[in-house]
Amino acid sequence: MEKLKRVVGVAFIEDNKLLIVKSVRSSTTNSWTLVGGGIENGESEITAALREVNEEIGPGFEFCEEDLLPIMCFKEAAQSDSDILIEMNMFLSTKQIHISLIPNDEILEYHWYSLGETEYNLSSSIRDHLLPYVIQKGLLR
Repeated sequence: MEKLKRVVGVAFIEDNKLLIVKSVRSSTTNSWTLVGGGIENGESEITAALREVNEEIGPGFEFCEEDLLPIMCFKEAAQSDSDILIEMNMFLSTKQIHISLIPNDEILEYHWYSLGETEYNLSSSIRDHLLPYVIQKGLLR
């Protein structure tokens, strides 16, 4: 029986680049993901996205619900454990990040990804779902 885990991901796009992160969790599969994480009991998708941005971007970054645009929700097997089904609620934000991105307890590395870069092992949620969407919408070229 598959276990369902509800998660959020926030795609920041700035200057034709997408913010990707290598988290402590994603480093086990050497993959890059979006800012985000699990939805806690009693939390809405929006509340979880705001909390995750606050935890992973860090202090000094003012971010609110109006900075989030829900773009898709899909289910797929977790990369780290095929017995877990992930329900990903993905948001888009074009709010510019004007603070230094400094690794912390959750995020090991940050990178502003440009289309065509091949040295980054993108998570399936980015590769198979987000990139086709943002390319089709003209948000990344």
